[in-house]
Amino acid sequence: MEVKAQMIEQVEKNKKQRETQEAYEGWHAAGAMNSGKMDSQQIGGKILEIREFDVQYHIRTMIDLEIRCSFWYKCDMEGPILKKIERLPDKLDRANLSIFAFDIETTKSPLKFPDSKFDQIMMISYIVDGKGYLITNRTVVGDDVQDFEYSPKPEYDVGLFTVFNEPDEKALLDRFFTHIRETRPFIFTTFNGDFFDWPFIQDRAEHYHMKIQDEIGIYNSSNGEILGRFAAHLDCLYWVKRDAYLPQGSHGLKAVTKAKLGYDPVELDPEQMLPYAREKPQELAEYSVSDSVATYFLYKKMIHNFIFALCTIIPTFPDEVLRRGSGTLCENLLMA
Repeated sequence: MEVKAQMIEQVEKNKKQRETQEAYEGWHAAGAMNSGKMDSQQIGGKILEIREFDVQYHIRTMIDLEIRCSFWYKCDMEGPILKKIERLPDKLDRANLSIFAFDIETTKSPLKFPDSKFDQIMMISYIVDGKGYLITNRTVVGDDVQDFEYSPKPEYDVGLFTVFNEPDEKALLDRFFTHIRETRPFIFTTFNGDFFDWPFIQDRAEHYHMKIQDEIGIYNSSNGEILGRFAAHLDCLYWVKRDAYLPQGSHGLKAVTKAKLGYDPVELDPEQMLPYAREKPQELAEYSVSDSVATYFLYKKMIHNFIFALCTIIPTFPDEVLRRGSGTLCENLLMA
């Protein structure tokens, strides 16, 4: 991996210099090689292409060791070191993976998009293994929200939502992180969580000198995706854009809910959210949980089995199978 990084940098440099120096370097290098005096810098200057470098290390490892997600394995450990991994081909039952779907509601200035530098999270609604919860920030929310039931359709029945009314945003985040540590989900699922929910939570946590990587093991990858050290993060929006076969203007959660889950979700003008938080918090709460319910059942019904089925043949982790697309990953697999 270190050599690859150095070589890519050298190749890019050489390509830029090729047109202006090709004739001179060709004559000079030939004379140096004939005299036996060509040094490593001159050799490096001749490298114009690097091939078969785009198969990532973890994919190469899974190919060589024949490891695929979704199968069962017996692992022999020596302390923290994996000594042997053996697939159990006769064990076919599905793992009971704990799923955590959530959605946030934030304050915002009139006619502007929420800004995590100064706007606050006023509600977080989430579902863990079919049980619903809501956390409110009473600094913004005008009154305590009472526990309530929400079921858009009989087959999408979450039942009672338990509400935690916290005094401020920091307490809201503390409650959220604590419940995640208690429930230990295997999978986080969001709708556009890569670009809104997780970054907003991350910024607001840092405002109170908390880091979500330390709190719950969630971090930004080198290419800007939100991943977990102990749990997968599967953003439903990637599936919608690639596999839902919906027109370009119908990729929002409301439109996807109507098309794929078959019901009309609760809708509210974004400009009304802050007034509702102050004056009609119970109604805003129902709107908030409607998004987390839609995300949870969209993932369960359309995405979970699909992605983990692909994981049995594509040698990488489920987050990457969802984000990169089956076509690109299969091309890399064939190349390897």
